[in-house]
Amino acid sequence: MSVRVELTNRAASDIAAIRDFLKLLTSAERTTLVIRALLGTAKKLGTPGEHRIGEALDGYDGPPAREVHKNVVLVGTYEHYYEIIPAYAAKPDRIVILRVWDTRQDR
Repeated sequence: MSVRVELTNRAASDIAAIRDFLKLLTSAERTTLVIRALLGTAKKLGTPGEHRIGEALDGYDGPPAREVHKNVVLVGTYEHYYEIIPAYAAKPDRIVILRVWDTRQDR
């Protein structure tokens, strides 16, 4: 059974910014492929056994306890920052994508 994956407003804005950035560099078709891949990779985090594949990050201590990970995708060019809810549960209820970064952009 898959875990529900949600995007925060901030993550949705990040994806829109990545789309706009890519439009300056490449074709519309390539841009669409990258955005679909980013969303598909995020959705895959909800698959059993996949939600903890990213590096666990410090600095998100509670209370309440938080379990935040970073997943590097598409040959290291992009990063998903996501939270597993509830933290440290064997079977999480949901995965929340907090941010999506293009590592080539100035943050």
